[in-house]
Amino acid sequence: MTILRRMLPKVNKLQILLILVLVGCFKVTEAQQYNWQSSVATPKQQGYHSILLSPEVIGRLKADLSDIRLYSGGKEVPYLLRAEEPVQYKRLFKNYDIVSYTHQKGCCSELLISNPEKRKLNNISLLISNADARKQVKLSGSDNRQDWYVLKEKDILYAINNRASTAEVKLLDFPLSNYRYFRLQLNDSASAPLNILQAGYYDTYTEAGKHIEIPIREFTRKDSLSTKSSYIHVRFAHPVYPERLEFTISSPQLYYRHGQIILGAPAPEKRRRSKRRKQRQQPRPAVSFVLNSNAPAIVELPRQKLRELTIVIQNDDNQPLEITGLIALQLNRYLVAELSPDQEYTLLFGDSTAKAPAYELEYFQDSIPAKLPVVQTGELQQLQPVKKEKNKTSTILIWSAIAVVVAGLSYMTVKLLNEMDKKKQA
Repeated sequence: MTILRRMLPKVNKLQILLILVLVGCFKVTEAQQYNWQSSVATPKQQGYHSILLSPEVIGRLKADLSDIRLYSGGKEVPYLLRAEEPVQYKRLFKNYDIVSYTHQKGCCSELLISNPEKRKLNNISLLISNADARKQVKLSGSDNRQDWYVLKEKDILYAINNRASTAEVKLLDFPLSNYRYFRLQLNDSASAPLNILQAGYYDTYTEAGKHIEIPIREFTRKDSLSTKSSYIHVRFAHPVYPERLEFTISSPQLYYRHGQIILGAPAPEKRRRSKRRKQRQQPRPAVSFVLNSNAPAIVELPRQKLRELTIVIQNDDNQPLEITGLIALQLNRYLVAELSPDQEYTLLFGDSTAKAPAYELEYFQDSIPAKLPVVQTGELQQLQPVKKEKNKTSTILIWSAIAVVVAGLSYMTVKLLNEMDKKKQA
């Protein structure tokens, strides 16, 4: 033990140096390096904004968009990721015309609603101020406000106590009818009248998500008589994530064509290959579709990074379609961050080793409005040109350094053991 302690000071410095070199080599390989940057347009006001990510930016990111950061003055700015949904289902409250709302003290109240278009109705939604009361109601219908016909003889509006708001919507169902007028009678004999603010109905509708167009660099077409198909090859200027294709077809007036979209580079020319090589080839992903003159000429695509795709349309014995336009689209995606008009902001992105940031802002998503001012990104600047030769050289240097360190440590270990043996023999 004493001999070991005497020997350690002689080798510790060199060993520590070699270990530091080894750690430094690994740190170099682990350093986070972004390959691209883009400026952000100056906001007009202070507050949260949606930074719309262009196709050029998104194409350089990983699929989960985890390798992007927002900086201002050298400091990282927290953000939230938001994306448009392909289809959004929304409910809109539409008011009925309230002709009158009268009260008879100690008796009853009468709400008269107009339905001038004579729409077919089977419910009325009432927006009522909170009240700890229980009301018996009766509903009737009429076309002339003189002859009334019962729709619901008796129903109960229970106590209204919404802790999140000062009012609440109560739904009153009744048999389907299309009277021009509806009369709701409320029994006020046990309590004061209710404060009915609005009467109406909820209309559900769909809203398509917002898209941004992806520029197409090259568009070529070939119609084949032998295969009775049309082949359209689309090439993009950089990697992209297309999620929709929209066709403009001028003729014929009526058509119904099957087809598929092959995602990725076209297949190489056919050559003689061994059976083993054929078995190793993986089929390229494809999306089947139908172009129908009775529906929009739109094809939805799975979200996948690519630089080109091929559209194959089966014509059978029909003349090829006259396609006068084709656009590629992707759903809008945003970084939501608090911006100031007196600050400059920069996006850094494009690092395959980067992990998603962990911002506390994600716990306050509900506190940030859904609709925000939108700012655009600027042109891209490449920071780290990717050159395979340099990467290969740097990898060799790193592994050479590691080999030197390992050899040095091995040499010092052997030397230490030999000296310990000599001491013992002495």
